[in-house]
Amino acid sequence: MDSLIIEPASQEDHQLFVDLAKRLKAKIRINKMDNSTDVSREADFYALFGSWQGEESGEEMIKIIEESRTNKEIDTSWAE
Repeated sequence: MDSLIIEPASQEDHQLFVDLAKRLKAKIRINKMDNSTDVSREADFYALFGSWQGEESGEEMIKIIEESRTNKEIDTSWAE
């Protein structure tokens, strides 16, 4: 059976999910996460930023991505 990972935004949301799982008699496993985990994830993300080695410039990559999209409505102005 597949697993489901839920990362609630607050302690109250966490308790709601725990209570729901108990009512449904679902098997749950709670892993404590602290802020260092979030910091580590962010650090991992930024470690990849700018690591792409290719012949295309950032602008060329944006153009390639935009041209290959099936939905042209997506805003990519954030990448400029």
